[in-house]
Amino acid sequence: MKTFEMSKRVTKNGRRKFKLVLHEIYPDDSVDELNEVGTVYNKNGITWIREFCEKAMPTIADMSLRVEFLDDERTEIAGHGDTGIVDGLPTFENAVEIGHFTNAYIDTITDDNETHTVMVGEGFIDEMCYKNYVDKLAADIANGEYPSCSVEIYKTEDNDGIVYKYGYKSTGRIPSEFIYSGVALLGVEAADSQAKLIELNKKEDECQMNESEIKALIEQTINEMASHTTELNECKADCEAKIAEANANAEAKIAEANAAVEAAITEKNEIVANSEKIQAALDELRKEYEELDKKYEALWEERKVLEKALGEAKAKERLGEMNAALARFTDEERAYAQEEIDAFTADPISSEINSITDKILMKIGEKAKEAAEDEAHVAEQNSAKHETEVDIFGEIDLGDAKVVEDDNIF
Repeated sequence: MKTFEMSKRVTKNGRRKFKLVLHEIYPDDSVDELNEVGTVYNKNGITWIREFCEKAMPTIADMSLRVEFLDDERTEIAGHGDTGIVDGLPTFENAVEIGHFTNAYIDTITDDNETHTVMVGEGFIDEMCYKNYVDKLAADIANGEYPSCSVEIYKTEDNDGIVYKYGYKSTGRIPSEFIYSGVALLGVEAADSQAKLIELNKKEDECQMNESEIKALIEQTINEMASHTTELNECKADCEAKIAEANANAEAKIAEANAAVEAAITEKNEIVANSEKIQAALDELRKEYEELDKKYEALWEERKVLEKALGEAKAKERLGEMNAALARFTDEERAYAQEEIDAFTADPISSEINSITDKILMKIGEKAKEAAEDEAHVAEQNSAKHETEVDIFGEIDLGDAKVVEDDNIF
């Protein structure tokens, strides 16, 4: 499915038009109003509902299209290029803006005979500044390789944060008041399956073969195993046919010999000779069968080794992605999700990185809130203390008591 398209026409001002799918929009019945949660969501746990997406759609115009380059030639890309949050504003200082959006609309697309409602954005890429990347992007698209993308959303001016219909939830949360703030082309897996076509391969420094090579070798091994299995089955069938034929011949010869044993000693010897030939043929076929069986077992063991290598390669890649995602946090902040980090390290294939970063960000917010509340409480105590202090040199009200004025202090 083409989730990213780029015009083949190069304009005089160096702008190259593009169109991409920002994310899928889920049906209204994907909301469980009783339990106040979305029942269908992307890998980040977001349930996009058309009503709220249409409300935010005008903010897509003039939004930036960004990439995070990995090399000096500016052809290989990574993620969002985020560098943290400064004064409540997310920063992406490791990313560059390669283009911008001009408009957006909601459309339907078909993928594997299934229809999906999606948010589509259109705009221009600056080919003058990023010609190397645009050339590579055009070549990849010509080969059927389309980049993944990930949309970014932010709070509106009227709110302190993104508003969710039923509050923030790790999965099934429904953004209801937000703006679209940017889109990043990715060299890693996207959260929304409809905003992604293919994941770019990444090199593993500690692995002699990359994932695609291991998959190709496994496929080759499986094909060889299938070929040898067919050969083995044919050999078995041939052996069984020859054994049946030999048994039939032997029985006929034995019956004939028994009938004429006393009359033809020469014929008996011939039968014995034939029996020896049959036995030699059986022994040869049995030997071939045993050799093929050993080769089959060896290929099976080789397949298990390659599958293990593939699993290790995937685990290393996932651990690298987690380390990259946690690089922006301090050791103290990472400790908020140490249990999740340990679980991810133990099983990186089945675990999710977003659950770790979400918990850290949530804990950071809680800590900030607690600090603010403590500061407010101290201020309140100081104010109360000030109001109760008495000036011992101030005027004293004696009521109806009679004051005797006397200059003599004795």
